[in-house]
Parts: sequence; structure tokens; C-alpha cells
Amino acid sequence: MKKIVYRLFLIVVFVLRKSPKSLRRGFFRIIANLGYIFAKKTNKIIEANLNLVFENSLSKNEIKEIQKYSYFNMVLWVQSMIENLDVSDKELKETVQIENEDILINLRKENKPIIIISAHYGNMEMMSYYFNKFLFPVYQVARESNFNEIDEFLIKAREASGSKIVFRSGALKTLVKAMMKKEAVSLIIDQNINSKDGEEVEFLGKKAYQTSSSAMLARKFDAYIVPIAIFNQDDYKYKIKVYEPITPLKTDNEKEDLKQISQLEANAISDIILEDKKQWFWPHKRFKSHYREIYETNPNNK
Repeated sequence: MKKIVYRLFLIVVFVLRKSPKSLRRGFFRIIANLGYIFAKKTNKIIEANLNLVFENSLSKNEIKEIQKYSYFNMVLWVQSMIENLDVSDKELKETVQIENEDILINLRKENKPIIIISAHYGNMEMMSYYFNKFLFPVYQVARESNFNEIDEFLIKAREASGSKIVFRSGALKTLVKAMMKKEAVSLIIDQNINSKDGEEVEFLGKKAYQTSSSAMLARKFDAYIVPIAIFNQDDYKYKIKVYEPITPLKTDNEKEDLKQISQLEANAISDIILEDKKQWFWPHKRFKSHYREIYETNPNNK
């Protein structure tokens, strides 16, 4: 059965690659609209997150706009992965701008270990492809699915730009080796995690747990943590922004160091999200470790 599904998947990808750009993008917009119409449970999660973070200050129309945009952005990741299979370097440079790239270039010239942190924000596929193609390749951690064939397809598509994909299981060993060689690694740190694997931080003004992997690697290898984000603009154009790095921190108090680094990371990601809140991945149950009740069915969360 999986083989049949995979073949159908390849056929769909082939047809979309050969379709005119306007038709392909129209198809994905229809998928996004259908997602908004039928994914009622996901809409409730988005609304619950927005009401928590912004303390019920957003209007229904603004919430609806962000809900719709969330589906558009999700399918945009898939659309861009397919389009990047055939994109030329010239077209990519015309599509993506980058701001403050000298921060990364200078750290690289100085042979500093670099940990890039980002969030599920804007068109992540476009950011990754551009970054690996025109700056320098990085080790990226990905979530492994139960569908090996599709995982292999995704890895090949992403590694075509020069990135090095590492699955989460056993990723730490690979990342440590990369840090020892002073190579760059990239981690997405905005998802919920349990208390055993992370640090408690204040994120978007609310309590949450955040992965401590980047903080541990930064402390151990005196690495610079560099927040980056990509912003969707009009007409399928994008801007990557590189932010001021979090400098290495290492005292005799390891526990306090990890807590402080993690909070600095949370502050950086929070600030990025608030630059244009609709571009963040609001469908995730980011706050369930501390505010589980907001995701439960109740009169205040319909």
C-alpha cells in the first residue's frame, strides 16, 4: 500500500512541476482555503493560542485572517519545496533578499562555531534553500516520519541545496561532531517540549518549555547563537533577516547558564514573531505544558 501511495505522490509532484506556475500556485491556494474550511479543530487551536498570547485583545476578523494565513503558509512550504527542484540560481536571488548577512559571514571568517536558531515562521523551505546555496551549508535537524520513501525524497530535495539533514533520533552526536569541526548547525526551537528535555522560559509573555539542545551546544563549544527568520512578502517574494548573535556564555554555574541562554533565545524568537504575528505557526499546541486547559473544549474556546 505504501508503494502505491508513494508512486501517486511522485505523480502528483511530477504534474505540479510541469504545470504553469500560475496554475500550480492556484492549486495550492485552493488547498489552503479547503484547510481553513474543514480543519475546525486546528482553527480552535490557533484561536486558543492567539487568545492566550494576546489576552483576548484580537478581533474575530483578525483571528480569522491569521487562521487563513496559517494554511496558506503551510502549503507554501510544500509548494516551495517542489518549485525549488527546478529553480535557477538567478531566479532564487531575484526572489529572496537577505539583510545583515555580514553577521554570519564575519563569524564564519573568524572560524567561530555557529548555531542558527529559527522558528516555524514564514517560508522556511525558501530560507533553508537560499541559505545553504549562497551562504554556507548547515546541519539541519528534521523530524522522521513513518514513511521512509517520502523521507528519502524530502532529504534529497533539501540536500540539493547543500544542507546536511539529520533526523532527531541520534542527532545530538552528529551535531556535537559538527561543532567540534566548527561547522554550522541549525535548530528550530519554537515547539513544545517536556520538562525533562528543556528549560522553562517566558515565551511570548507566557510560560513554556524550550529545547535546551542549542543552549548546551553553545555553552560546551563557545558557539555564537544567531537568530534568523524569513518574512513572506508580496507576490511570492521573501526577505531573510539575520539578527544580532547571542554571545557565548560559560560560568561555573552550568544550570544558570543554560537557563539564561534559553531565555535569551526565547526573547529573540518572540521578538521575531511579534514583527508579523500572522507568519508564525499558530496551529501547534505550543503552550500545552503550562496551559493545557486552553486546548480543551470549553465555553471560552469555541
